[in-house]
Order: sequence, then structure tokens, then C-alpha cells
Amino acid sequence: MDTTTSFNDLPVEIQEKIAPFLSRRDLAACVRVCRSWKRLFHRQLWSHIDLFWHEDDKAWQKRVCRGLKTNKRLVKSLKLTLEADDLLPLFLKQCPVPFPNLTSVELVAPFEEDYDDEWLAEFINITMDGWKRIVFRKVKGCFGLLEFDQYPFEEFLRLAAPTLEVFRTYDLSLISMLQVHELLCTAPNLKELYISGGADNTPDNWLDSTDIEVSDWVCSNLEVFGCRIGGIPRPDITRDIEGKPASEYVLEGTIQNSIDHQRQLYSSLALFTKLRELTLGFPLDPLGTRDDKRYKEHYQQYDCLAMTLDSGLDLLKGLKDLRVVGLVDMEIYIEGEKEQAWFAENWPHATIRTEDDAEYQDSDDSDTNSWRTDDDE
Repeated sequence: MDTTTSFNDLPVEIQEKIAPFLSRRDLAACVRVCRSWKRLFHRQLWSHIDLFWHEDDKAWQKRVCRGLKTNKRLVKSLKLTLEADDLLPLFLKQCPVPFPNLTSVELVAPFEEDYDDEWLAEFINITMDGWKRIVFRKVKGCFGLLEFDQYPFEEFLRLAAPTLEVFRTYDLSLISMLQVHELLCTAPNLKELYISGGADNTPDNWLDSTDIEVSDWVCSNLEVFGCRIGGIPRPDITRDIEGKPASEYVLEGTIQNSIDHQRQLYSSLALFTKLRELTLGFPLDPLGTRDDKRYKEHYQQYDCLAMTLDSGLDLLKGLKDLRVVGLVDMEIYIEGEKEQAWFAENWPHATIRTEDDAEYQDSDDSDTNSWRTDDDE
């Protein structure tokens, strides 16, 4: 007796569970099989959109906009890659925005030119639903600078803070660190904060430790924290740096003042008991144009957490879910026997990264696949 089961024999609820596992190409093929399959797979085909927006193919742009207009209610996730910065206004003018159910967006662009506040605010408002995931990423090999001024940031907080779960920027000076504090204090559902802000360790690219001490962070379910923290006195650094006394690079303060400061920061981070990634240091010069040791030594972060037991590291022993600890290009002293034994006992499943790692530089997991439109779809 034939016991084989065809796809059409499966209950509809089982068929629907299969759709999310198919690639864009497979989904596009499925909607052409028959009307019942089109009804089944069409919604999934349009739920996650990945567009490369370039200037030359006007006919392709019209087809895309026509398809988006017809299916805009199905779009939940959008990845938009721009060939040039000035194409963002063009996209916003041509496409049928806002999208009623869009909750996730990733903008990939050169970010080498100033973005007008009006266009940034309009881009933030391309959804009629609350944001859950927002990612800004520069095109590799570009300088990468995007200034998120006060007006669009206030609009962003109004629209996104109540529902936002993921906020990531890669190698961009996107928003001020005071605005990062404001986000941490107003986004209760935030699970991932990852701010890889530029190549150099400067005050514009790290959270000020004194601000953290007086902040009321509300995102208790945070799973990924990726951001430099600076402004810590480090009189324990006594070696010469670039042939000069360390005092020319480190902040003034006593050993006790430094320890008190660090213990307060460890206590703040310890509240994130669900953390699986803690990244406090990022590779310098991600463009790879400078590989000499003097550049690294000059820009290495010296006003950071020491990550030693003497500085209060033991306050983080409750972070049992950690899998990644990023400490690249930071002045840390974790090679001691006490620290190594502590890591083995308290973070046995965590990878401690202190060197450049290409995979580590781009750790965002995106579930959107490449997509192009055809008239038949």
C-alpha cells in the first residue's frame, strides 16, 4: 500500500510553517506552481524584502515600486542598500511609504555625505507600526559618517522606544552617546544594543562612565550590549606609551577612585543578567588602511574597564549566559592566573576576544534574503 504523502495532503497550518524555511528563489518558484500555492507562499515572499537601490535601472525601480504598492501590507522587514547617499530621497519619493506592518529595517549606505534631517525623519516614519529592529550599516570601504541630530532622534524615540528590541550601528558616528543613554533609559523592550562607532577611541565614540552612574536604564532583558565605555581614571597604567609617560594618555585620579568608579560600572552591567554578548572594545580602523603598531598604540582605549579582579570584575559573575566578551584594543590585564581561573569558572562557555576578528566585527544575524521582483510575482 502506498503510504507516501504529498505536500497538498498536509494540513494548511503545517504547509504555512514550511514557507519561512524557503529561500527567496524557492518562494518565487512556488508561487508560480498553482493558485493555491500562490495564496500560501505569496505572503512569505513579500514579508522580507532586500533591495539594492541603484541609479541606472529606472525600469526595474518602477517594477519594484509597483510590486511594493500592491503588496505593501505584507512587508514586515526591509533591507535597503543604497549605491549612493543621495538615493535615499529618491527611494522615499518613489516607493509607497509608509508601510502598515513594517517593523524591521536595515539601511546600508556609503554614509559619506551629510543626510538632511528631513530625510532621516521621513525614513524613520516609513512604518505605521512600532519599530522592533533598526540597523544602520555603512558600505565596506567607505568613510562612514551619519549624524543623527536632535529633531530626527526625538522623532525616533517617540516612534521606536516603546517597542524597539534591536538597535545596531556599524562603524558610524550616528548618534551622540548622550542619546545612547536616553535610548537605554526609554526602551524597556530593548534586547540588543550594538554601537560600533568609528575607528578611533575618542569621547564621541564611547559612553561616559560618569553618565552611567546616574542613569536609570530600563532595558532589563538586554541580551547584547556592544558599546565602548570610557572616562575612567586608570593610574594603574604605568608603562610608557609611544615612548612617553602613561600620564599623557590616562585620566588623572587615585587608585581608589579608579576602583570605585569601575565597581559602579560593573554593578550597572551586572543588572543585565540575560547578556549573551558583552562587547566593550572594537577593532581600530576597520577599513584596514592602517596596520602599524604605533597607530594602534596611540588610539587604544586607556580610560576603560581593566577587567581584573582587583578592579571589581567579580561583580559580573552572575552573567552566566555570556558567549562572547569583546575586549579588542583596550588596555586590560586579563592574562593573570587569577583572571584566567575566574573566566574558566564563571564564564566557561564565553569566548574572550582581545584581537581583531572579521567575524566579530560583523556579528549581526539577519534573517532577510536577497530579493528582486518579477512581473509574474
